[in-house]
Parts: sequence; structure tokens; C-alpha cells
Amino acid sequence: MNKHILLATDGSSFARKALKYLGQIFSPGALEVTVLAIAPAAPSHLRTPNPAIKELARQERLEKIEMENLTKAQNCVQEAIDILIRSGWPPEFLHSKVQIKRGDLAYTILREARQGRYDALVVGRRGLGRIASAWMGSVSQKLVTYGQGVPLWIVAGKDWSLRFLVPLDFSSDGLKVVDHLGFILSEHPRAEIVLMHVWPWSISSTQEGPLTDLEKIYPKKFPSEGLDFFTQVRKILVEFGISPEKVWLKLKSNVLGPAGAIIKEAREGGYGTVVIGRRGQGGFKELLLGSVSMKVLSNLNNRTVWVVG
Repeated sequence: MNKHILLATDGSSFARKALKYLGQIFSPGALEVTVLAIAPAAPSHLRTPNPAIKELARQERLEKIEMENLTKAQNCVQEAIDILIRSGWPPEFLHSKVQIKRGDLAYTILREARQGRYDALVVGRRGLGRIASAWMGSVSQKLVTYGQGVPLWIVAGKDWSLRFLVPLDFSSDGLKVVDHLGFILSEHPRAEIVLMHVWPWSISSTQEGPLTDLEKIYPKKFPSEGLDFFTQVRKILVEFGISPEKVWLKLKSNVLGPAGAIIKEAREGGYGTVVIGRRGQGGFKELLLGSVSMKVLSNLNNRTVWVVG
């Protein structure tokens, strides 16, 4: 199955970290990669006729600035491609794309991600902190907020393990998460997948085991919708060639609630990547309104997070 991702770069250390993540998690050629850089537009006073500037001079300055910006963007793209080639990536799996910024930067990136029908958009984490004012307004935040339908990989941390933590509720968005994960990891024999669901109960307990033992693991006292949901999850993963024997299932009741339990598990379980849904039901509603997903994004500064849905 062809898997094609869009990697947005600006040549920064954040963008280089995203390249390192791809090289560490995936074998060369496992993904087709288009590297995108957005060149800044020329100043607005040069983009239309200006009585204060002679027309010929305006056009010459406009062309000069846009050419310089395009050259810088092309250099960023080529640097990223060279890094992937040096790590063993086949050149035929790598593509370059440079665009001039028109309007908001995040919207420009998302427009390309949607028009190109990429399987994921990959960015380095920048400006994502625990303080809401630091987080709001960043390019990453806008990509999360307005990127509905575009799986977004926000890369942070270093020396990532091949362990994937996948918190799930019982919503249709949860199935989208599993579908994306199954597709991307369908030919990844070394990936370790841990599915997790948390009930916010006052008594802490854990039921766990391989997904093949779902009917034994799932507590009979809990709603049957969970058993039906994970039966669908198992079917999706099997269709992508991922054996349920290699997928671990954790069902927790925890006084910390879903967000606290997920963050604790991610930090203590040696995971390199956390895969979450954009929206969900119950404690997983509304990504940017104090939800579980928002709390996970805000607190896991040293883990890569995939946002799906």
C-alpha cells in the first residue's frame, strides 16, 4: 500500500527533528515523502501598483524579493531531502514542493495537505507549551484546530521508541484513529501497539492482555458498547495485516481521569508516539475546550503526538 506524507519544513531545528523521527521510526522507503516549504510573500506595498514607487522599480523589487524567498525555501527543501537520502531513503520516494505564502501560513499548509490528499501532515513541534497563552496562536495550534480530516503528526522528543500508545474512547473518531494507525503501520513488523481505555472511577484497577483475549479482559460489569467497539478495532487491525496477538490492550479505571492516566502511561511506559483522536465522546469531547486531547498535547512536550480525525 502506498503511504504518502507531507512534511512541512522551514529549515529550523524543529523541522530537522521531524526528519530524525521519520528516519528512526520508519525504514527507508516505507513512506513516500513530499517535503514542503512555504516562501514568505513580498511586502504588500510591492504586490500592487503604488503611486509612491515607479512601476518598473516596483516590479524589479518584487521579483528580486520573491526570487530570494523562493531560493531560501528551495534550499530548505533540498536540505531535508538530502538528510533523508543520507539516511538511506530512495530518491524516487522523495518529492519537493515550494509555494509562496498567500494568507495565513497554517491555512497554506493545510490547503496543500488537503489538495494533495496526503495520508498525514508532519510538522516539528513549536510553541506548544503548558501555558495556554504560549500555545494559542502558534502555527501548530492552528494546524490542530483547523486541520479536521488531515491526520497531523506533531513531532517532539528524541530517540523515539517503536512503542505506540493509542488512547481510545468508544466513538467513531476512535475507529478513525485505529484505521489510520493500522494503515500506516500495516507493514511495520517492529511496531509495538498498546490500546488503552480509561474510566474515571474512584477505584484504580487495570485489566490487560493481548487483543486476542478481548472477551476475557473486558470487565462484564462495564457497558457492552466497549466490547463491541474493541471487536471492531480487532477486525480493522486484522484487515491491515496486524496480528491481534501483537497488540496489547489496557483497560483502566483511574481516579486521575482519562487525561491524567494517559499522560502518566505515556511518560512511564517508554512510548515514542501517542496517537489520539481529534474529538470523541464523554471525556474526549472538544479538543480545544479543556478536553483530554488538549491536556495530552499541552503536557507531553517530549513525545510525538498524532492527532487523527
